[in-house]
Amino acid sequence: MVRPIIQPRTYSGTNRRDAVFPNRNFDEKHGWGLLLRELEARMVLFEFKNYELIDIGHEEVIQTENYLTEPMGKLAIMVCNKLPNDGAHIQRNNIYSRRRKVVLFITKEHLKEMLFIKERGEDPCDLIVDLVERFYLQHE
Repeated sequence: MVRPIIQPRTYSGTNRRDAVFPNRNFDEKHGWGLLLRELEARMVLFEFKNYELIDIGHEEVIQTENYLTEPMGKLAIMVCNKLPNDGAHIQRNNIYSRRRKVVLFITKEHLKEMLFIKERGEDPCDLIVDLVERFYLQHE
């Protein structure tokens, strides 16, 4: 992965994504290469939901999914200060059932774990791959 593109807008300006990481890792032995092949994750979308007083719900998941155009691929990561509510979890399952797009929920604790993984000299992407696999297991 290379440096993110911060708040890129569509040509018309109607959509503004929080951050997009171009995925140029084509080696399937690497986690990002696997995600590129499996989810066509050419441009990995990150949406940041730092909500304190209100829940992160199904509407935020729908908005995130709408940003996943075909050239971007089928992987979005919502970085949240707290886990989204049940409606958000149900909505992301519906999105996967209908369109095979994966929306992951990552908390501050996940980000900390990724830093610890990096400190150990391992690949933090392994946690992303683990979360995708856990999502597949819970999907119904």
